[in-house]
Amino acid sequence: MNTDAFDERDFVEGLRENNPQSFKVLYEKYAPKLHAFSSRFNFTRQEAEEIVQETFIRIWQSRQSIDPDKSFNTFLITIAKHLIYNQIRRNTYRARYVNEQKSGIEKIASDAANERELQKLIHKGMGNLPDRCRKIFSKSRIEGLSNGEIADEMNISKSTVENQLNKALKKMRLYLQHNGFKSLSIITMFAGTLNKFFS
Repeated sequence: MNTDAFDERDFVEGLRENNPQSFKVLYEKYAPKLHAFSSRFNFTRQEAEEIVQETFIRIWQSRQSIDPDKSFNTFLITIAKHLIYNQIRRNTYRARYVNEQKSGIEKIASDAANERELQKLIHKGMGNLPDRCRKIFSKSRIEGLSNGEIADEMNISKSTVENQLNKALKKMRLYLQHNGFKSLSIITMFAGTLNKFFS
């Protein structure tokens, strides 16, 4: 008769009868093996230890349903596999979340850097405009005035405002495109950037 098998059966019987010493013996025999098994899945030491602890907690909770005529090792591994699978799934979700957050942060940083660069270029580009053209562009795109309001304020015709504004937009668009901002509609859409820059 296999002594180890005979001993194991006795300890399982003791476990079924709520004997803490039997539980301790089974724990001391199988916990190191289970820890080594769990470590194959690239878990941290703490994660592997938690799997071992949770496995034996569940064994104790279901001790009276254990069949002493069947392999205790198989029973233990069956419980552990579910815990290992759940831990792998949690780690996968965690890694995915971290990567998504990292990508989001990198995008925010990149967008912020691009906006700062755009602000600098707008400032430089405006400096290249003729005085009247620059004033009209500033009142339109920075102050948010309508063409009619600009005409009244500067005592010029509305058509002059429109002509000067179109001239400014064309020059600014070409300037920004030359410096790496290729969007053809960027000038008509950057009022928010200008307002933040000059506020």
